[in-house]
Amino acid sequence: MGKQCRSELKMKIPEIDLKELEKLKEDNFRERLEFIDLYAEWVKKTSNKKWSSQQKDIID
Repeated sequence: MGKQCRSELKMKIPEIDLKELEKLKEDNFRERLEFIDLYAEWVKKTSNKKWSSQQKDIID
């Protein structure tokens, strides 16, 4: 492989829609909070034995 000029090595910078990226970030954050709420409710209404065994399966 021969030497390459710097112009050949330049990476093309992708165009990024910052407003769309911010919306995706907010949506992701909202979805995470909703999941946490749902999971917390599930843990509250589920027996300790059941949810702790599921946690054990994930950890092991």
